[in-house]
Amino acid sequence: MRVEELTVDHVLSYFGARSLKPWSRRTYLNHLQAFGKWLGVDLVAGIRKPPAPRSTPNPLPEGELTRLTLHTEGRQRAWVLLGAFCGLRAHETAKLRRDDISVLQEREVVLRVQGKGGRTDIVPIPPVVVRELDLTNEGRLWDGVSPERISRTIASVAAKHGIRMRYHQLRHRFGTAVYRASGRDLLMTQRLMRHASPATTAGYAAVADDQIHSVVGALPGADPDARTKRPRRRRADACSSCGG
Repeated sequence: MRVEELTVDHVLSYFGARSLKPWSRRTYLNHLQAFGKWLGVDLVAGIRKPPAPRSTPNPLPEGELTRLTLHTEGRQRAWVLLGAFCGLRAHETAKLRRDDISVLQEREVVLRVQGKGGRTDIVPIPPVVVRELDLTNEGRLWDGVSPERISRTIASVAAKHGIRMRYHQLRHRFGTAVYRASGRDLLMTQRLMRHASPATTAGYAAVADDQIHSVVGALPGADPDARTKRPRRRRADACSSCGG
């Protein structure tokens, strides 16, 4: 059969003969939809696509980030800071080039990031990151380094110091920290995280919202160790009815 002869019925038969998890089914349908556009035919017409699973961010705790930063140096520290303070993914860090970085003013440096879907965004680089970058050379900042190598290297260094982590948790840390620092500004967080949908950013807001803990903690009976202490009466008050 030639690809030009494919129809929705063929797609339905394919899925009917296989037991696929919802995420796999959704992925296949996305690919078929894109392929159908190239063919000029809708191959998924009328087929219900499973909803995207909701993922919960898992940011690296601040204490562990501090320890990791102290035990790295050179380009390894730069990799850590680019994830934690710029929100870069491993593949974005790996392909970083000198000409992606622009110095606008003395303390204003920005980075052009080409992320998912080929979109390009501008990301501020704070001073703590700039001082770890070698901006004297042209081309790639660390030639020949793959995203996998960056992820494995940072995870290995972290493990030696009792930290279990993935490189992407640095990006999660960036998202939650931005949400807190911006005064819970969801749109600002979406912009700096470079999310196409605010629904994705909402997950970071849920993790970073400290108020939920104080609200639940304030519920009556929430803390069994809490005791209502009656203020001690002052001696003068206690003896106010005493004679002389």
